[in-house]
Amino acid sequence: MIDSLTGDISSTPYALFNGKIRNKQSLLADAHSKMHLQIAEAVHLKDFNASFWMGDYIEAAKSSDIALLFPSAKMPKVQLIYHMFYRGIVMFHLYREGKGEKWLEEGNKMQDQVQIWVKNSKPIFENKLVLLEAEHYASMGNVVAAKESYELSVELARDNGYVHEQGLAYECMGKYLMSIVEIRESERCFLHAHKCYTQWGALAKASKLWKDWNLGLSTESIEPTTIKHQRDE
Repeated sequence: MIDSLTGDISSTPYALFNGKIRNKQSLLADAHSKMHLQIAEAVHLKDFNASFWMGDYIEAAKSSDIALLFPSAKMPKVQLIYHMFYRGIVMFHLYREGKGEKWLEEGNKMQDQVQIWVKNSKPIFENKLVLLEAEHYASMGNVVAAKESYELSVELARDNGYVHEQGLAYECMGKYLMSIVEIRESERCFLHAHKCYTQWGALAKASKLWKDWNLGLSTESIEPTTIKHQRDE
């Protein structure tokens, strides 16, 4: 996944297998034949994360659904945290794209799970929960609450040093604002997201965001620094 975010095409992840395994398909086949199901789950989670960060939510949902079929899927681990968090965002987006009520229900489940985790470690999970709340409000058509939650998620991620999640909150907010035709504010959010992703080192992600939203056309008239938050004033 790091390669897809940074744009590093020199990596050869299968070299350590000394030619016995040359690609993802052969790795999955080997894992299933040997009943190494955690390896198979990890492969699908990698696909999920890569699709999520590149904005392909249809493929992300498919990989997520497959990963959840494995017995190890809900074992406590760091990957579980991000799987549930990102899956929630995917579910809410697919619902707003008219894919069906089941996606809203699944998004709500992910939000409920993160709500439980907040009680254990607020600094780690609060910004994630608030972003999922923003996505929920956006899905319900509550514009005011959605905007407030997106802004708060940005601030919480920033204050806790999660620059990638700060960028993600800006990106999600930008997409939502674009959907309600608040074009200039949306473009400002995307410019902020681009800056965050660049600081994070995810140059391929930043480049894709720039191209997808034609941000080069926005920079002449919009400066990212014009967005202000309550804590900055």
